[in-house]
Amino acid sequence: MSNVILSILVVSIVALMAPWILLRTKVKIPIAAAEILLGVVFGKSGLGWIQISGPISFLSLFGLSYIMFLYGLETNLDSWLNQDHAKLQHARWLWPIIVLWIGLGFAEGYLLLTFHVIHKMIPISLLLASSAPTVLLPTLKERGLVNTNFGQWILSIGLLVDFTTLMGVTALAALDHHGAILRIFLVVLMFVPLVIAKSTSRFLHRAWFGNGQDTVTSQIGVRGVMMIITLFIALAETLGTITVLGAFLAGVVVSLIVGKDREILQDKLDALGFGYFIPFFFVTVGSDLNLHPAWQSNHVLLLTVSFLLGIIVISIGISFLLARLFPKRETIAMATLLATRLSVTVAGSLILFQAHIISQSVYLAMIITSILSAVLFPPIFHRFSPQKPLPKQDIMLIGPAHWVKPIASHLAAQDYPVLTYDNGSDALASAAIHAGTVRVVALLGSAHWQKNIIWGNQLQHILNPDHVIVDVPTEAREQANAAGLIPFVAPLASMQLLETLIRSPLSGLSDANMWSSMMELEVTSPYAINVALKDLKLPEDTLVIGISRHREHLIPRGSTVLRAGDVITIVCPGPRRREIRQIFEVPPPF
Repeated sequence: MSNVILSILVVSIVALMAPWILLRTKVKIPIAAAEILLGVVFGKSGLGWIQISGPISFLSLFGLSYIMFLYGLETNLDSWLNQDHAKLQHARWLWPIIVLWIGLGFAEGYLLLTFHVIHKMIPISLLLASSAPTVLLPTLKERGLVNTNFGQWILSIGLLVDFTTLMGVTALAALDHHGAILRIFLVVLMFVPLVIAKSTSRFLHRAWFGNGQDTVTSQIGVRGVMMIITLFIALAETLGTITVLGAFLAGVVVSLIVGKDREILQDKLDALGFGYFIPFFFVTVGSDLNLHPAWQSNHVLLLTVSFLLGIIVISIGISFLLARLFPKRETIAMATLLATRLSVTVAGSLILFQAHIISQSVYLAMIITSILSAVLFPPIFHRFSPQKPLPKQDIMLIGPAHWVKPIASHLAAQDYPVLTYDNGSDALASAAIHAGTVRVVALLGSAHWQKNIIWGNQLQHILNPDHVIVDVPTEAREQANAAGLIPFVAPLASMQLLETLIRSPLSGLSDANMWSSMMELEVTSPYAINVALKDLKLPEDTLVIGISRHREHLIPRGSTVLRAGDVITIVCPGPRRREIRQIFEVPPPF
């Protein structure tokens, strides 16, 4: 067996060991930190079983690029351009916190330069003022806090400081070479495809997904994503800029193009990245670290202590502002999670080290600091973070009695808690009482659809429901979508119902007892989790008509893979209800 194949095999084994060890020891540290530590054990500072070669270097580079791609994919550019981040409570404090964060990073860099601890201020300041996207998002998802105001604040802060760091590292790498002005201009050219994608996103979406989702063998969604990543990496290399910027912009472009279909691709892309490519980067970083100078150098120790104290000071500094917005425990949780440095810090340090902008001692110290922060701070966050919010149950129906009463009675017969109001003004008068408990709001009757949209917006801000449905005419569909509401257009609904009956005549939709045949189930059975709908072999007279995942509504397709916690809406004959419930909520008998 060649050394290259052996090294790739060892990296693959280490990538499997990291989550296996963490799951069985219940240690609350990020998997990436464990991968770096295991890389050190099996790399040049340890057993020496991993030898860095051309293929491993490429897989590591692609893993680094994939990290930044996924982070770009999470960046909803439309939301920021349309100022949707203003939906954050007390959003006016966001930019002062960002300015304070970056300002403290540069102040610390200046102090370290003044006391001759470092020789270059700007690169160190940028790295100290970075964050850890591969820690923030998974940690918040694990706690069920992504869609809360608490979680959105953490993600918003992390996004802005990391984008600042990424652009700063890109500029430094460009300026450090001859022809710096030309290189800066070439960096600007990297944003041209982003502008094109923004203006043509609907056309590109139709061209890419015009015929629906891909089959098992075609995988057109994943193939298109990999093509775009490679295209941007090639563009970055051709223009002489750093590849991670190209990968980040590739993620933003894909996010713009796929829109609401992103959820359909997300599972596949996460599995591909976190399952293979991303571990290669972190394990390789650890295996390539030569820690022998660190053990023999007091300077590396001094740098590590200085950097660790620096990120603690930044966290304490922003906590004074966060304490004005959140309770004490939540402030401690936010400050400690944001104190974690890992992916962007490690990636930025590697780029600056390879460009000879920072020394090996600074690089080693920054990596060690990142590992220590990932070991120390996330456990504190888990201790002080809020509990997972209780599931919302209430359904609020607003509109004329001839619409509201029949629907409310059918829902109530199935044990759904329903609130009914004659108009939006009455609903708004009592909205504060039900804030945080309402899952769905439906404003019915399109005779006054303008008021439906206005009331829907107001109730959305007060109640923070998962979905707001408004009854509007066909010409107002786009207006409702633009307001972040779900339009219900009666003519289109009738056509969709007819199409469903044509495709599935046995679905029971034409049965007079259709209402009693509809039910909602939460996916909790291990036999349904991570399984495509088509593989569940549901009976022909059973139809999945909707899937809710967090705050997103997915269109059911055969290739749709169910996830734990998904809420699915199903129509089936009454006698089958028990059978169908066992498929999704209770493991079938052996």
